[in-house]
Amino acid sequence: MGTEMKRALLFGSVPCGDGAFLRPYLDGGGWTVFCADGGVRNARAAGLRPDYLIGDWDSGGAPEGDVPCITLPVEKDMTDLQAAVDQALELDYRELLLCGCTGGRLDHTASNLVLLEWIADHGGRALLVDADNEVRLLDSGVLRLTNRPCYHYLSLVPLDRRVTGVTLRGLKYPLTDAVLTRGDTLSVSNEPLGDEVEICLSAGRALLIRSQRV
Repeated sequence: MGTEMKRALLFGSVPCGDGAFLRPYLDGGGWTVFCADGGVRNARAAGLRPDYLIGDWDSGGAPEGDVPCITLPVEKDMTDLQAAVDQALELDYRELLLCGCTGGRLDHTASNLVLLEWIADHGGRALLVDADNEVRLLDSGVLRLTNRPCYHYLSLVPLDRRVTGVTLRGLKYPLTDAVLTRGDTLSVSNEPLGDEVEICLSAGRALLIRSQRV
């Protein structure tokens, strides 16, 4: 019998309302909640109890009662969110769901997007979600996704200088064995046609972003 992968839900400090958009992802339970500093407010707003608190407490978070807590120095070599991710990976959580990580400061949003690559390089896999978007890292291989009606657009954003062998099926604008270059917008704002899409990459990494019509 296989061992079920441990799952961690990580909250950053960017406000994300009542977290209703998380419910489809949390079906089935079994998620451990990590809060990076002010992310504890997002957990509370979503009706979730934090299991771990990590931060330097400059973004509205603070140690709470008997919740395990790691206090970080204000001056450090990584963000509170990356420290929370690192702690989750250290505890052998390999499936990560990140929210409260987009909007607000652009430097933090950009670093949180490429944090998906760091997670993959350290043995995890992650989704970053907010009320309007879902982001994941794509590496070489084939990914089949069931379409969700709330997402009207699908985009590929190359992370490497060249992403080769790009094939898109089940989308309004298909591609076959194409080459994408970093900075190219060819693969932005595609649209699913049916119940499933297939994305194939031969080499290179890209962000796959599904977005609502806003």
